[in-house]
Amino acid sequence: MTIDTFHAYDDAGNRYTIHVRRTYIDTRGADGLGRRVEGLRTYHLSDGGPVDRLDDDTFAIVDSGIGLRLTRSAA
Repeated sequence: MTIDTFHAYDDAGNRYTIHVRRTYIDTRGADGLGRRVEGLRTYHLSDGGPVDRLDDDTFAIVDSGIGLRLTRSAA
């Protein structure tokens, strides 16, 4: 499930759209009650290519190694 979408830029100023997806795990305890637990987040480009999150503002495209920076707009 896509939970967020944002733009990040490489050193040449090219813009990339990154989609954040999260999986959910359905579990059932010994008491028989089910619950949903958040799984890991994954990051992907619009074309589906994987992206690694290096820190809060830095990402890398897995296939090419191109570094991307998130630019936050001032509120």
